[in-house]
Amino acid sequence: MKLGIIGNPVSHSQSPKLFAELCPGQGTYDKIEEPDFEKAYARFLSDYDAVNVTMPFKELAYYKCKPDSDAVRTIKAVNILKKEGDKVVGYNSDYLGVRDILEKDGAAGKSLLVVGCGGAAKAAAVAAVDAGCKVAMTNRSYEKCYSFVRHSNLDIDVLELKDVSLARFEYVIYAIPAPLEELSGWNFAGKRVLEANYANPCLSGRVVADGGEYIEGIVWLRAQAVAGFRIMLLTLPDIE
Repeated sequence: MKLGIIGNPVSHSQSPKLFAELCPGQGTYDKIEEPDFEKAYARFLSDYDAVNVTMPFKELAYYKCKPDSDAVRTIKAVNILKKEGDKVVGYNSDYLGVRDILEKDGAAGKSLLVVGCGGAAKAAAVAAVDAGCKVAMTNRSYEKCYSFVRHSNLDIDVLELKDVSLARFEYVIYAIPAPLEELSGWNFAGKRVLEANYANPCLSGRVVADGGEYIEGIVWLRAQAVAGFRIMLLTLPDIE
């Protein structure tokens, strides 16, 4: 199998390292850094069996594939493109990874806030709903969040960023790659916080200092990688 990851940038990606660790002898895995999505997609079509898709291409990739599930159709973003017969099928292992983390953590029935409304944040929100959490979302653009929730038909509250009070939440999923100004007024004491950004996290020290429990982004990365490699490979290794 010839696999890879497309995005811009991808130099920091840990996916090739995880592939070598989790799937030895299962094929090759390349970094394909390309600022133009159409060129990156053409590289996939000509040279690869399947690719991971990272920022900023997850939502663009959705419109190039047949979604594999209702969850993917709701999220409208994919992070895996795979050739299957004469079709390109799109999957979202961000969704699968977050759902697995929350289910193993016993989060059903708990209140959870998703911060952000990009591809990863949408995947996290849908996964949290499907894991049985009481979900709310907030974002710098209230309108973007509101539009996503309205069209998803999911039971998700949409909050103005300025109106967020962490007191009502037991979990926080932070899916914005930079610190928000509003974070200065938040207290993470007693919260379980999962941050998507593993390369340059902005919450790890803050959460621990406040007395919260921090789940680093590499946990999410590994969970989605396990789910994703099972989808991408023809021979599925026994990986956990």
